[in-house]
Amino acid sequence: MEYWDLYDKERNKLNKVVKRGDYLQDDEYHLVVNAWIRNLNNEFLITQRSANKSYAFKWECTGGSALKGESSLEAAIREVKEELGIDVSKCPNKLIGSTLRHYDGCPDILDVWLFECDVTLDKVITQEEEVNDVMWASQSKVRELYNEEKFEANAYFDEAIRNLQDAVYYIGFNANNAICNDNFFAGSITLYPTKEKGNIYYSNKLLKDTKSAEFMQKYHDFVYKKAQDIKQNNLNSYFICFNEKIRKLCADMQDINIVKSNATKILDELNNKFITRDLAKKYVPILNYLKLKNKIDYPEICQKLGVDKFVLQGDTGAGGDSTYLVIKESDMPILDEEKEYCVSKYIKNTPLNITLIIYDDDILLLPISAQLIYITDKKFKYVGGDFVYPQTLDNKIKKQIKESSLKIAQEIQSLNYRGILGIDYLLCNNTLYFMEINPRFQASSFLISLILREKYQIDIAKLHYEALTGGKMPNIELEKIDYSFVNCSTEEEFKELNDYQVLDKGYFKDNKSSVYRKIFTRSIINEDEFEKEMTNN
Repeated sequence: MEYWDLYDKERNKLNKVVKRGDYLQDDEYHLVVNAWIRNLNNEFLITQRSANKSYAFKWECTGGSALKGESSLEAAIREVKEELGIDVSKCPNKLIGSTLRHYDGCPDILDVWLFECDVTLDKVITQEEEVNDVMWASQSKVRELYNEEKFEANAYFDEAIRNLQDAVYYIGFNANNAICNDNFFAGSITLYPTKEKGNIYYSNKLLKDTKSAEFMQKYHDFVYKKAQDIKQNNLNSYFICFNEKIRKLCADMQDINIVKSNATKILDELNNKFITRDLAKKYVPILNYLKLKNKIDYPEICQKLGVDKFVLQGDTGAGGDSTYLVIKESDMPILDEEKEYCVSKYIKNTPLNITLIIYDDDILLLPISAQLIYITDKKFKYVGGDFVYPQTLDNKIKKQIKESSLKIAQEIQSLNYRGILGIDYLLCNNTLYFMEINPRFQASSFLISLILREKYQIDIAKLHYEALTGGKMPNIELEKIDYSFVNCSTEEEFKELNDYQVLDKGYFKDNKSSVYRKIFTRSIINEDEFEKEMTNN
């Protein structure tokens, strides 16, 4: 016969003991425990109820009622020992949560425990009258059973299985896509060291050769070996590559759970400035442009456009790479005669950007930013983002950006693209023009991620990962971000701007990429002399 101690709703023990089955008053609670057991492979040990129990053949975690004189933890340890024959008394544990449950005649206080215990199934000894079957189950398997109504989920079910989240690692040349998503990524494998958690790097010295076939083979072998080591320690480890060269580098690594990415064909098309302009012009105006190939020179372009100042872009490029401002003939870059170039009249403008996450059935729109652009070596270079300034735009413009972006994203969704996407616009004299599509993380993604983490405890990399792997869009409403930022490779950069916070998370300090970011709680687009001269705002 089981005897239980009773408690009040504040968990104070009452001077009363009852037998199992006795009727309890509404203000009398007995203590119940659930025990989730996780192994090194990031799986839960779950049991199937026997045929003679209520909810027969449903799967569940181990649990039961605390006996007279037992603490919550003692009860959890005993239940595991009785039902599974496993001693978890010396295993690491934590209390996931506690709650009151108001069952008629038998209210209880439920404590949910998590134990770290790595045992093989042949060591598990079950009680036939209690347990029909037992297995180690991944998070996806537990979710599958739950969705099929084959798993009995008590309180803190979601909190418990969050402890089985996939350990996702980023693979790349640098960590620009992992930056400030370190709450999501378990780590990264990169060419150079970063300041992110769990980083494994190839070299802490800048290498002269990073493009030859010989180097790529060495880096391939390094990445594969490190990924295998990670996988050996945790079978629930997954790897994600955003860079096209890295995806190709890892194409033969079939045994390390590389997350399926978007097809190369759709990525090539979305990176192509001509293809995307043809796609977008159905929904938003585009600037008139010339499509040129073979040898082109300054006088020829000036004659065809009827101007002496223009923007010249390669058919692909990111962050301003291969985008030139040509004001005089000496500004003309040396061009590849085999490539196509897009040439358009230069107009003063405010460059704008919006980030979206494309899911199977939904599209999440995130806040608009104004892009901060500099000219470096005659190239346009993206150096930061201002999320405050777009809040001052005319509501019609903001509405047009959102509606046009949604239509463009829906068409891209129909092409089976999933995950993060950026769309660039130019605003000139209150007219919005489409510029290009960025099928990748952008420099502004890190700031969006910081705000998402603050408001929703989620990273933008997780949203991208969930969209890639068939997940559902979460209930997120992020209308605005009240911050601006600039990327800095030295402390002297942008020193004329004051009142900032330095985010000291950046790339390898000897690399040319940003070392840290200066973050402002205001719009800064009108504080910088270059922006005042170059932009139309």
